[in-house]
Amino acid sequence: MPNLPSLLIGLCLSILTGLFLRHYLQPKKQIHTPPGPKGTFFTGVKDQLSQTPWKVYAQWAEHYQSPVISFWVYNRRTVVLNDHKSVRDLLDKRASLYSDRPKSWMYHELCGRGQSVFNISSLDSRHGKYRKLIQHGLSGRSVCDYHDLLENEANIFVESVTRDPKAFQHHIRRNVAAVIMKIAYGYSLTENNDPFIRVAEESAQISGWALTPGRWIVDYYPIVRFLPSWFPFTHFKRQGERWRKQLESLSDVPHNWVKKQMKHSNYEECFTTRLLRPDEGAEAEDIVKWAAGGLYAGASDTTVSALTSFILLMALFPDAQAEAQREIAEFCGAGRVPAIVDLPHLPYLSALYKEVLRYAPVSNLALPHRVVQDDVYQSYHIPKDSTIIANTWAILHDPAIYPEPFEFRPSRFIDNAPMLDQHQPHYGNLEDTNHSGCSKRSDNSDIETDPDPRAYCFGYGRRSCPGMRLAEISVLLIMSRVLSQFQISLPVGVESTPQVEFTSGITSHVKQFDITIKLRQ
Repeated sequence: MPNLPSLLIGLCLSILTGLFLRHYLQPKKQIHTPPGPKGTFFTGVKDQLSQTPWKVYAQWAEHYQSPVISFWVYNRRTVVLNDHKSVRDLLDKRASLYSDRPKSWMYHELCGRGQSVFNISSLDSRHGKYRKLIQHGLSGRSVCDYHDLLENEANIFVESVTRDPKAFQHHIRRNVAAVIMKIAYGYSLTENNDPFIRVAEESAQISGWALTPGRWIVDYYPIVRFLPSWFPFTHFKRQGERWRKQLESLSDVPHNWVKKQMKHSNYEECFTTRLLRPDEGAEAEDIVKWAAGGLYAGASDTTVSALTSFILLMALFPDAQAEAQREIAEFCGAGRVPAIVDLPHLPYLSALYKEVLRYAPVSNLALPHRVVQDDVYQSYHIPKDSTIIANTWAILHDPAIYPEPFEFRPSRFIDNAPMLDQHQPHYGNLEDTNHSGCSKRSDNSDIETDPDPRAYCFGYGRRSCPGMRLAEISVLLIMSRVLSQFQISLPVGVESTPQVEFTSGITSHVKQFDITIKLRQ
């Protein structure tokens, strides 16, 4: 490890070099970078980023009259894509250049998450191996094997909400954890306070805190990671070590539990047991461990977000709730709750699901990408190593493609996208497949109106979520059961309608407000 005087000299030189390159070399390029705010000399726009950065980015795009904007946070350039065209052109059509992840020294190194499915570099051979394993484990045919599990857990969810409707969000977390723990590890949740529910929630929170832009100096000047923990301004080192231990529970504890069960020949077949081979060595086992952890991490918080948003929005929009209930009652008849086989025959339910995703995206900002070489787009220079962020919220609330975007209107999707197919996944290559089934605008422009929001909600290009199929069936089934069994409303006497606000972090959650959930008569 370098000695302290050398570290301090290196840190000063690193900061001065970064600032020099940023302020004096960049303007000399003949092709300018995308427009954006300048910020201060040392921190850039760090202090201008609010708790709702997706709205700030959209406002900057309007101010600079460019859907593609850029700015500095310390010594790192960020480019934000605020419209569907730039996202498709860069993250999908130029996926070979834009599929890497920016280095987060705090999260990847100090917290030990650099090998995880969602953070590993696209240039690492493990990236392709992870995706292949997960896509095979969650393929259309594989998901069919989980139907009984999904329906049994849906029954438990309804029973739990009936007993304690105020704790609906906890019941959602328990449902999601039960499904994914069974699929990934063959583990059965037996209690509402099972420790794995807490692990999933805490891990999601830590990931959001550790990846907050501008929060950790080590992300911008990584040489400071060599400073001793007692040195001033090195709180990040102690915090990173604490978080590393907590996050290891996400991947190591359930994995070791499965290995112990296999050793005693007392296990249920699952994703992990099908892939673990004792004779394949530590590297192969490590890949399986991280892939299974990716299933858990990917599904746990996003599915919770979608279902929480659905329940809260039903209290705000009773007409949409009533229309979905009417459809379910007409198709299923009296005394029968919807099953997975019924889902393709409920077009309004499918439209309602899409509108929930559009109105309250599970991630207002997509996970950041990194461009691996200099690029030019629409006369703008995109420098190598820039962090690229897709503003999903801005796209899904763009009035040019979603008329009246702040109106909650499921009917906009009724005549559009194809319904759920039980055996084939309806997500392919976003470059080659039109998922929207939508119509062109009346002015004959190339902009489509009301495209399928699923094409924007689950990542882009080679970083799109491989578990979309399972998530969709799981969410639709819970939605159908809730609508058939319960009536959701605002409490009696509420004088003003609550405003829909979102939490910040990797996953966006609608901030909870008081609602009433009662069994339907």
